[in-house]
Amino acid sequence: MISFINIKNFAVVEETSLDLSEGFNVLTGETGAGKSIIIDALSLLLKKKIQPHLFRNIEKKLIIEIMFVIDEEEFILKREATKSKSVSFINGDMVPFIKLVEKMSNLLNIYGQNEHIYLLKTKNHSFMLDLFCKNEKILTELEKTYDNLKEKIKIAHDLELHKNKRDEKIDYIEFQLKELDELGMNRGDDKLLRKESKIQSSAQEIISGSNAIVEEFYQGENSIYGRIAQNLNSLNFLSNMYPEIDSFKNEINRFYNLLPELSASLSDISGKLEYNENTVNEIETKLLKLNKLEDKYKTDLNGLIDKAESLRFELEDLKDIDTSIVDINKKIDNIFNDYKKLNKDLYENRIKGSEILSKIVETELEKLEMKKARFEVKIDMIVPTLDNISPRGSDRVEFYFSSNPGQNVAKIKDVASGGELSRLMLVLKSITDEKNNATYIFDEIDTGIGGKTAEFVGHKLNSIAKKNQVICISHLPQIAAFADKHFLIKKEFKNNNTFSYTQELSEQDRVNEIARLMAGTNTDNSILEAAKSLLANIRHTKK
Repeated sequence: MISFINIKNFAVVEETSLDLSEGFNVLTGETGAGKSIIIDALSLLLKKKIQPHLFRNIEKKLIIEIMFVIDEEEFILKREATKSKSVSFINGDMVPFIKLVEKMSNLLNIYGQNEHIYLLKTKNHSFMLDLFCKNEKILTELEKTYDNLKEKIKIAHDLELHKNKRDEKIDYIEFQLKELDELGMNRGDDKLLRKESKIQSSAQEIISGSNAIVEEFYQGENSIYGRIAQNLNSLNFLSNMYPEIDSFKNEINRFYNLLPELSASLSDISGKLEYNENTVNEIETKLLKLNKLEDKYKTDLNGLIDKAESLRFELEDLKDIDTSIVDINKKIDNIFNDYKKLNKDLYENRIKGSEILSKIVETELEKLEMKKARFEVKIDMIVPTLDNISPRGSDRVEFYFSSNPGQNVAKIKDVASGGELSRLMLVLKSITDEKNNATYIFDEIDTGIGGKTAEFVGHKLNSIAKKNQVICISHLPQIAAFADKHFLIKKEFKNNNTFSYTQELSEQDRVNEIARLMAGTNTDNSILEAAKSLLANIRHTKK
């Protein structure tokens, strides 16, 4: 709901503000006072281009600012404009204009002579009809089915795309698998190969080094093993005499006993090792292939093995894609059958409801002094296909209207005037009652009516205002008397300039304004008493 409106440098308004009620707000004023300025100002939050003539002073900044309150959360929407540019804000943050429009459209409904009238948008007709028909449950099911269907259609589409590129992709995957499989290596083989490569490249050094150690340590005439053996008796004798060298003796004995084992191991290594150029070339070839594949796939041997396993799964899926397509198309057929059944039920509900709604609207319009008006809901049955489905059904709903006897009904957007649209919206809103805590602005709703009809309109607006905020521009006392807050739009002439401003009326001022609406400027005590009586009677009926 709109809590506060502030307007600066707009048309004849230098600066004005309104502190609005949550219920029924009415704006009145003398002819030419600019009663529609508030609506025109709010409409600027929805219009990208601001015409130069809308600036009171082209050299100053034009500002339109409104505060919405929804469940105690505040939204401040603001538009600032100069002759060269305009800037939009939401809660103080600068935003693109389209964001302001989106926010504004969700928060406000204006019913008057402007391009944003709710009823001029055909898509809104089905919303209102469905609310009247209480189609919420079936629409919820239809939307779920629609979402499920679209998801499966996307999967089928993706599978078809894969199928179209399948043969090419299969060839590529098989090529990748071939080069990975030809590597013929298991996990850990890379480390073994690199070790073997080092051994082969150092074979001569290993053999000569091993033989030299065996000769020097164990087998030679003057080997370390022989020299230790010659001195072991002396070492044993000394250790018996001097116990402190016993530990040294033990270490020498341990080393002495290791020399035959070391010699045997080295002899075995040198005996088995034989440099083979073919073996070396084979190892180098494998390592070269491995290095190339590691560079190509940016991973090591373990990663290459994982890649091959992944490619095999992908290849299997690609070869099974025909089965997958058949399965998903079966699911699509089943879900689409569910959608068509729900769509048929929705169509039948709409047909039944549309006949009742048309009669009710015509009856209500007659009370608004549109006695010959005709209202029809036309529903074009469109056979659903996978190309035209929507979450609200495939059929097209549109309101048709005629206000003149003998004139055929035509699309509302083509024949209804601003005042007629406002009255139609008032009737439809009171019938469908689709929202709570919304803001509705009615302009020109009382054009061409008076007496009991005006009172009827007032009751309708008051009924809507019990659950929603209503802002109404009126020139009729029967409507103005229903308001929770009454604002007077005044125009003054100063220094050859016109000024318009808004004043919230006190109780006495309100009586005076109601009297003026009754009899013009020539009011007397009897008119004032009549105004008081009207306000008192309406207050009584509102209770």
